[in-house]
Amino acid sequence: MQSGYALCTPDSLKVLCLTKNPTKIELLSVEKTANLNRALCLPDLTSIKNIYERFKERDLVPDLDIVNIAKLYKSGY
Repeated sequence: MQSGYALCTPDSLKVLCLTKNPTKIELLSVEKTANLNRALCLPDLTSIKNIYERFKERDLVPDLDIVNIAKLYKSGY
């Protein structure tokens, strides 16, 4: 179980995850705990905001929200 902040879709149905290929990212469903465990999760808001801004500059991600990952674990999908 992770702690900190993650990037998810505005409807909180998908979370941003790293793939085995270090140059790719993907949005995975929050229904599976395994996907939450793979999520890009950072301990503070400043760090996650910086990463998000860099992803947005390169058009790698759509509009996402920053949420505390504990909220996604507790949502019980």
